[in-house]
Amino acid sequence: MTTLIVKVDDERIESLKKILSEIPYVHEVEVEETTSQLNDPQSTYERIKKIQEEIGDKKLFENIKDPSEWQREIRKEWDRDF
Repeated sequence: MTTLIVKVDDERIESLKKILSEIPYVHEVEVEETTSQLNDPQSTYERIKKIQEEIGDKKLFENIKDPSEWQREIRKEWDRDF
């Protein structure tokens, strides 16, 4: 028998447990909560929301005069061979 470890967003635990319990060859479903899960936001939405709150009203890109040209330069960097 093999143990499979899956990391899941907190709000999805119950639905995944239900799905797994319906599979005949799954013998046991066990939930182990870690302290890092309790401290850090888990969902993508929560992570983005936290970043936006940290940024606040800072004007991060105010020194960019021509956004289109700036994007072209960024893309050129991606296309370079290393």
